[in-house]
Amino acid sequence: MKKLIFTAFVVLSVLVSCNQSNKKQEAKQVGSKEFAPQTIAQVMKTAEQNVGKEVFFTGMVQHVCAHSGRRAILLDETGKLSLRVEATGKINGFNRELSGATIAVKGTLQEKRLYEKFINDWEAKVKAKEDAEEGGEHCASEMTNINQMREWMKKANRNFYSVYFVDGTSYEIVE
Repeated sequence: MKKLIFTAFVVLSVLVSCNQSNKKQEAKQVGSKEFAPQTIAQVMKTAEQNVGKEVFFTGMVQHVCAHSGRRAILLDETGKLSLRVEATGKINGFNRELSGATIAVKGTLQEKRLYEKFINDWEAKVKAKEDAEEGGEHCASEMTNINQMREWMKKANRNFYSVYFVDGTSYEIVE
């Protein structure tokens, strides 16, 4: 009887072990030849044409919202481009332990337009903070963002600045 229990335990251990290694292999082989994940740079390059469409991409989790876990910021491989993912669909939230991990995300690409009036009001608030001597580095970085938005708007000949993000419906860990 002891031999039977021991044999069953060994077989069960082997099955569990094999199942875990298969899951690791599955996680590294994300997507298919027909629908392989894009990079964040590829998503951003065609973002304007793909608003409202499903995207599938990979990125490294740089930040997970500490308050709700309903938002994650993913970086591309260069660390220069980022894309925000909102938890929707099958995603109840993102664990903070995901920080530093590479994940593959499926979701719908969205756009929020920041119009000139919004940017002007934002700039006025930042300048008021600076004038009240509450500013510092935070205000300087906000002003840099505002100036970059204005430069982009001028080059693109637009009266708004586009912020793209993804309503994520599912994700899986790649690494």
